[in-house]
Amino acid sequence: MSGNSVSIDLGASGSVRLWARRNEEAACLVLEAGGTQCEVDLGRAQVEALRDQLPEALAGLDRWVAENDGCARGDDAGLRAARASERALELAAHAPDEVAASLRAAVAEASAKAEAADAAVRAFESAALDVDEAVARLNQVLGEAEAALPRRS
Repeated sequence: MSGNSVSIDLGASGSVRLWARRNEEAACLVLEAGGTQCEVDLGRAQVEALRDQLPEALAGLDRWVAENDGCARGDDAGLRAARASERALELAAHAPDEVAASLRAAVAEASAKAEAADAAVRAFESAALDVDEAVARLNQVLGEAEAALPRRS
């Protein structure tokens, strides 16, 4: 965020309201958090910009939830593989050689796949964070460029 930015963390208990002002072509956005209220007067152009950006923002939140769900499924699969492998190795310790070898081979395969899934989840999470940081920098530069350039009609 630049030095000219304001950050308000609404948290889980915060609220947002938006309504049109009848006496002028404007709307009022009210942000409320921790008993403090912030009112932002918006002209028609800003309200239309918010309207146009909401679908993309909501889609981004949906993608974020799906990404987190995918990572959680990968973590769960790794835990299941670890539990099953532990049981298989305990059984292999008391099984005939042929059965023990089969159990150990299946454990090795499950462990390798679980490690690959874990590495993919870590790489995905890292790449997603890198993208978020790059977009934040891009948005900062865009804001600075828009402030420095003359207004377009």
